[in-house]
Amino acid sequence: MSGDLHTLTGAYAADALSETERLAFERHLDACPACDQEVRELTETAARLGSAVALPPPAALWDRVRAEAAATRQLPPVADPTPLSGRGRRRFPPLLAAAAALLVAAAISVTALNLGLPGQGGRSEGPVDLVAAVLSAPDARRIAAKPGPTGQVAVVVSRRRGQAVFEASGLPEVPAARTYQLWVVDRSGPRPAGLVEPGGAGKVTRLLEGRVTGSEQVAMTVERRGGAARPTSEPVVVVDLRA
Repeated sequence: MSGDLHTLTGAYAADALSETERLAFERHLDACPACDQEVRELTETAARLGSAVALPPPAALWDRVRAEAAATRQLPPVADPTPLSGRGRRRFPPLLAAAAALLVAAAISVTALNLGLPGQGGRSEGPVDLVAAVLSAPDARRIAAKPGPTGQVAVVVSRRRGQAVFEASGLPEVPAARTYQLWVVDRSGPRPAGLVEPGGAGKVTRLLEGRVTGSEQVAMTVERRGGAARPTSEPVVVVDLRA
């Protein structure tokens, strides 16, 4: 288990912790509002990413589930005085778990066909492909920030794609324990949009995480290594996409 429980928010949101780690982290969440908020945001983001590629399962899958259920002996209810454990996670009976696993497998297969994963006869879009798609979009619009100590900064946004690319050159180095972090700011406040590491000669091109419609602001702050759930410092640059 990691000695710093603050670093387990992502693994917990992805349900990737062991039972011992999960119980210890949930005790930590009760006393750490920052981690609790970050877990909520990561869980919501994961749900949105899943729903973005969700497709109805094939009709044949439901027929198979019904056939398996009809041919499988049903187990009697198990008397369990504590059906819920931890933060409300429910343990499913074996039959439901098997059916859920079958549905998940089908969803993965459908998603693979939709996204063109390796071995499925297609090709998925990587970060470079997505950046190029935004930059070459017919409705791409480039908004430059006012010149400042962070060098030259601009954001290219495509409303049609709902995506934006952050561009910068001449970004100053930051201490090893710190990093640049991007934020998309709308009426509900700032949300994390990715970390930035100055590249060769300080040139950076990065796809902003999450949907961007062009009615927001893009800000960059200096945060602790690994990023933060909420800005902890004043922005070093702001690009107003509404301009």
